[in-house]
Amino acid sequence: MGTMRDPLKGFDWCTLYRRYDDQCLRFDPTSVFLSSFESDRPATDRTLYYQLLNLFSEGGRTSIIDPLGRYEALLYWKLYSQRTAPHNLREWLRKDESKRTGAKERLLRLLQELPISLERSPSSIVERVKWLGKFQLPGMASPSTLPIRTTFLHFLYPTVVPIFDQMVLKAVGAWAKGANHKTSVLNEYLPFAWELAESYAQRVSSFTKEGTIRVIDMALWVSRGN
Repeated sequence: MGTMRDPLKGFDWCTLYRRYDDQCLRFDPTSVFLSSFESDRPATDRTLYYQLLNLFSEGGRTSIIDPLGRYEALLYWKLYSQRTAPHNLREWLRKDESKRTGAKERLLRLLQELPISLERSPSSIVERVKWLGKFQLPGMASPSTLPIRTTFLHFLYPTVVPIFDQMVLKAVGAWAKGANHKTSVLNEYLPFAWELAESYAQRVSSFTKEGTIRVIDMALWVSRGN
């Protein structure tokens, strides 16, 4: 698949959770961006992931009480490891209350218009990525927010859309400046990620909380740069 390579040969799957958790040092369960969870605040990155996965599932997303708060938590999950995350999230969602009102209306419309399923084909996913832009949601308004858009789609279609960002591209040896903002690279990465998931499906079958696609994401994130 072009210049992409499999970095997971010989990977120690038994230590995946520990190694992943060890690299989530910036996660802050007291963050204001998780305030929509109130009494059930997630204590870890993975706990937040599981909660978001349930909330944005086909059955869960139609009954979300605070969709914008949950969306804000999703953005936090995606961005918290970056030093600029607190500033960006405040600018997007907390600096102007009128922005929150408008964003909430657009997010509800987006969730209502979502298709039940998404075809596992690069063209279908790229088309859906572009479609997200019409809602002008904070964090996904610009075409350069491809990593956030694909992360959003991952929570909606976790067995179809893998995480696509700088870290996974570094892991598969396909990183170049700006590559994570190019749909041409996404087009190449999608079938490669699906192929990896199929190759390691039996070895990761014990990870019942995550689908195979997500387990591969985690392993690539742990392996980046190695």
